[in-house]
Amino acid sequence: ALLRRSLAFNLEQAGYRASNAEDAEDALLFARRDPPDLVLLDMKLPDIDGLEILKIVGEQVPALRVIVMTGYSTMSNALQSMKLGAADYLAKPFTDDELVEAVEKLFAYEGSRYG
Repeated sequence: ALLRRSLAFNLEQAGYRASNAEDAEDALLFARRDPPDLVLLDMKLPDIDGLEILKIVGEQVPALRVIVMTGYSTMSNALQSMKLGAADYLAKPFTDDELVEAVEKLFAYEGSRYG
């Protein structure tokens, strides 16, 4: 809960609007009902594996951009995340600046593709 609030606060300080979900079920309901521009997804969740969420999101909300973050970073996890559609991958611990940079880079890339 503390990490979720901290991430949301840091993104809000950078000028983004942020929401957070307590568990995977709430996150999936939110993503289906009102898809956000971006999801920060932890690989290790209490109720379901992050890669499983990434698969579900890819099937149900394919346009949703996802940045995967994990404290258990391996090349295999990174590759699997990218194969499942993750837009980026952040290994914990990362700094507030690294998070904001990853988000800005993603939106800048998306803007250059469509703008």
